[in-house]
Formats: sequence, structure tokens, C-alpha cells
Amino acid sequence: MEAARRTTTLLLAAAALALLTTGCSSDAAAPAAAAGGSSTPGALSVQGPRSHLELSGARLAGGELKLTVRNEGKVPEHLSVVSTEQDGRATLTGSQGPDNALTSAGVLIKPGESAVFGGQGPTIKFPKPGAAHPTDVDTILIFSVSGLVHLTTPTG
Repeated sequence: MEAARRTTTLLLAAAALALLTTGCSSDAAAPAAAAGGSSTPGALSVQGPRSHLELSGARLAGGELKLTVRNEGKVPEHLSVVSTEQDGRATLTGSQGPDNALTSAGVLIKPGESAVFGGQGPTIKFPKPGAAHPTDVDTILIFSVSGLVHLTTPTG
């Protein structure tokens, strides 16, 4: 368990360093902050200089995270990394068609459109789901424009 925790921490630190390096070497936007400090588990509004995301309906069950991400911004967004302390890093898959396709940057979410993860759309699956979860799980999501996002995700 300790080795898995260290691996997850190292992956998150490497991803955060990559985002910071990219932000410092270009005119990329700074990571977005949560607007309004939503206290509703499974929902969050994220706004930054170049981004505006609405996350809703998040639920973690059976090793899969179900989630809807709406891109209210004016630039394309990509979800590139999802992880939890209990489950480690998730595997992302894109949709079969051009909408919400998996690219080298992550799952594409075009401006004015939504990605519904779970079901027949793109998916977020944990290869080794944790045996037991608390009622709510701190979920880390990394977006290409919005940056690092912490989402409280209900389980069950």
C-alpha cells in the first residue's frame, strides 16, 4: 500500500511539474481555481482566464468514475489524468467517433460541448480499484487548460 501511495504521489508531482513548466515556458493560462467553493459532492464549477468547466454527476463505483464535464469556455479542453489515493491512476478511453476522442493530450472536450464519462461515451476506469472507500473520495483531475482540479466524489 505504501509503494502504491508513493507511486501515485510521484505521478501527481510529475504531472503538476509538467503543467507548471508548460505554463512558465509559454503564454498558457495559470491553473484555474474553483469558483464559489462548491460544497456539493460530485459537482464543481472551475473558472480560469481561458477556461470554464462545469463538472456534475460524479460517482465512483466498481472501479469506474462516472462524470459529466461541460466545457463552457472558448478553447478546447482535454482531460489527461484522473487519480485517487485509494485507486491510483485511471485509464482514460475516448469515444468511437470524433466527439470526445482520445488524443495524445487526453480526452477532447470541445467548447460548448459535454463529455459524459461512463456508459457508451468515453470512460474513466481504475485498473486496480481500492477494496474499501470512504463515503466521499478526493479525486484529482488534470485538464490541459484548466490545470489541476480536486473533486470530492461520492462512492457507491
